[in-house]
Amino acid sequence: MVEERAPVDDASAMEEAAHAERSVATGPDADSPTWMQRRGRLVDWIVAIVLVIASVVLVVWQVPQHKMVSPIDEYVYIDYLAKVPTQFVVHRGEETGEYARLYLSCNGVRTLGYYPADFCTDWQEADEETMPNGGKTTADIYTPVYFGATWLLAQPLVLLGISDITEAGRYTGVVWLAAAAVLLYLTLRRLRVDPVTAGSLGLLLVGSLSAYWSNTYISTDAMSLLAGSLMAFCLTMFLRGSRWVPWLFVGSAVLLTLAKMQNLMGVAAAAVTLIFWALADAFRRGRGAEGRWRSLVRDRRVISAFAAVIVSVIAQGAWAVIRNMIVYDTRADQGVEAPLSKRALVEEVLRFFPGVSKGAIDPGLVGIAAQIASAVMAWVIVAGVIGLIAASRRGSRSESLALATFFVALVSGPLLAIATVVMAGYYFYLPARYGMSLLAFFLVCAGLLFTRSVWTRWFSVAVAVVSYVAVMTLTG
Repeated sequence: MVEERAPVDDASAMEEAAHAERSVATGPDADSPTWMQRRGRLVDWIVAIVLVIASVVLVVWQVPQHKMVSPIDEYVYIDYLAKVPTQFVVHRGEETGEYARLYLSCNGVRTLGYYPADFCTDWQEADEETMPNGGKTTADIYTPVYFGATWLLAQPLVLLGISDITEAGRYTGVVWLAAAAVLLYLTLRRLRVDPVTAGSLGLLLVGSLSAYWSNTYISTDAMSLLAGSLMAFCLTMFLRGSRWVPWLFVGSAVLLTLAKMQNLMGVAAAAVTLIFWALADAFRRGRGAEGRWRSLVRDRRVISAFAAVIVSVIAQGAWAVIRNMIVYDTRADQGVEAPLSKRALVEEVLRFFPGVSKGAIDPGLVGIAAQIASAVMAWVIVAGVIGLIAASRRGSRSESLALATFFVALVSGPLLAIATVVMAGYYFYLPARYGMSLLAFFLVCAGLLFTRSVWTRWFSVAVAVVSYVAVMTLTG
């Protein structure tokens, strides 16, 4: 995978790293790597396998314990999952189906409790007052990307004997989680973060409240951690000079944003980072203003960055048009509407930094273990981003990455609030989980900082183990 190197700190170091990787792949000794290179690759493979195992253990352990429906809209997501093989999409104003209503009536909602026992046998009698959202779906804002992929991934499990599509669908979360953890690890290694730090931060991602709520239930957030990790990984591919990476970058950005609009934050973090890198390089070359402008306009990083964001927004706009063409009835009233005031926009600024550490709901409602996991992650996020900005050389790649991540985290809240009004027709206080695609970037910043000293490396191991164990002990 990736051989051991010193941590990346500045532009020249990153350029040397990219050149070194190309040399390893194309040099005269490419077919006979040194003993150190072979050992480094073996370590990377071992850590990657450990992260996959950790993901499997978390999901396989937690899914059977979920006796109730997640309060994070899982009821309507279950309805979408059940309908996707027959009708492909759900429509605005459409009533939830029999399967979802029966499942909700018999299982209840976590943190809210169970329905009366007779609901499980007489659920057909449920009226609009007893069913959430007046019996209508609220999942119509989503494309079938996540639900279609989840249904397909669940089919082998169904063939193996898991007849309940909800249970089978919950198990598929391990695919997105394991991929996210491995890609985060590879990203850190390509940025020359030591395997101890890189592996521990991958484990921290797996053992986070975000992973617990999004990858062990049916949730449109399931692909968000993967979205951030994949976008961060693409940054390292730009450093290596791969010619086809712009196409991968833009294509992945569009697909991930179609899965969930909020994944655009991860795309934006990568895009702004690329622009900052291009700006730093343009000024470093010492050309005049006109030369710098021409250099930026032609820079494939800048072109890719704008293309990824613009095409993703266009794709979501196209979906909004399609949604309006297949409306069944008036939308469901969730009772969460709020005025989009200037004060509301200001409050959204710090919604995701470090609020994303809380996961889907207030950790205090879940227990002390959730509060510990949230506190650990919040500390790592703040220390990683702010610490890297303070410790990096001015104009370095590391500083640019941290500044871009911090900038996107701050502006995403207000911009997403406005986008929500445009897409959904109303504003509501944004949940911190919408920023999950930024979590990988927060952890990359932490990795670049923690790898600089021995004690912070082993500290990252400690916090990762504490968080993972805490999340494993959650029940419900």
